[in-house]
Amino acid sequence: MPLHSRLLATALALAAAIACAPQGASAQSYPTRPVRIIVPHGAGSSPDTITRLVAQHLGERLGQPFVVENRAGAGGTIGLGAAARAPADGYTLTVGHIGTLTINPNVYSKLPYDPVKDFAPIMLSARTPLLVVVSAESPYKSIADVIAAAKAAPGKLTFSSAGNGTASHMSGEYFKALAGISITHVPFKTAPEALTGVASGAVTLTFGGQPPAWPMVKAGKLRALALTSDQRVAEFPDTPVVAETLPGYEMFDWNGFMAPAGTPVAIIDTLHTAIAAILAEPGVVRQLRGQGLLPMANTPEQFARFIDAERGKWARVAKEVKIQLD
Repeated sequence: MPLHSRLLATALALAAAIACAPQGASAQSYPTRPVRIIVPHGAGSSPDTITRLVAQHLGERLGQPFVVENRAGAGGTIGLGAAARAPADGYTLTVGHIGTLTINPNVYSKLPYDPVKDFAPIMLSARTPLLVVVSAESPYKSIADVIAAAKAAPGKLTFSSAGNGTASHMSGEYFKALAGISITHVPFKTAPEALTGVASGAVTLTFGGQPPAWPMVKAGKLRALALTSDQRVAEFPDTPVVAETLPGYEMFDWNGFMAPAGTPVAIIDTLHTAIAAILAEPGVVRQLRGQGLLPMANTPEQFARFIDAERGKWARVAKEVKIQLD
């Protein structure tokens, strides 16, 4: 069965099972006022894209506005730090991300939040490979071209990211280490800014989030070289993957919904039930997959275990690429 069919079947089964579970009295009355969702990344980024879509549907299902608040900067640490200090009453949620929850703890000696103790996982919402892009005017037409150019002129090529410690940053560092090349990192504040830097010719390439990257490719501003998944994606069959040129390379960005630690379990259950049902809707699945986002579904406990496993993985990668940020 194709990957997208398995994901959809799992999501539908999980949503149906959760819908039959009993709900507590406090869950039945929640929410009674607007809920804000802090996205620790810029507008147009992958976490922002899925959060805005889910927020719209949550408002329709639960009868109160779910308002997205972007707090970008410092690889997502600013926004997640603010969410960690918010009251644990269900009226402030946030989006946990591969960078903020599993990469940053391995590359920063100090963070304004504890990725384990400060948050209550709700559910993983999406995984997505990144898209390697260069300017439409770039001479590079493939990953092989980039590697050859980097080997010919070490340090001359550059790659942008959405900030130190982000998925786009670590994707580039991992790429450099596996290919045995030197490319200079240029951090920006947000993913769209990192893409604009490439489109303008100021930076050679980037490992960008698909939602903001594909529109720029279609507009003729960027050229897509490859996806960072382990195999080609059905929605973009003509786009190769990095591993076709660099065996063993694989990178999936991901994000999921979280609440401050101590948020009542009944409220977590209400949110989980609603989000799982939203991400199982065929129309939502089509909309997200069309932007390169693969909807996921798991329990809060499974999400916690997933985060723990990812943290271990990126600890090994951070050690391999010898990166430490302060």
